[in-house]
Amino acid sequence: MEKKSCNCVAKIKDLKKEIDRLAEENSNILTISADHKKINGELQVKLTEAQNKIKDFEENYIKIDGKK
Repeated sequence: MEKKSCNCVAKIKDLKKEIDRLAEENSNILTISADHKKINGELQVKLTEAQNKIKDFEENYIKIDGKK
């Protein structure tokens, strides 16, 4: 009977290590996700600026050229 309890203690210890590992992995994923959101937001701003410049160029080109 004592051998069985030793197996349980070892299993509990392994499970606690696994919990710690998963908690660290989750923390890393949350950090990466936050960084991704920040970078994606910056890219969206740059994309919108580029689209606005293209739109302005097209509108001004049409006005100068007189064609639609």
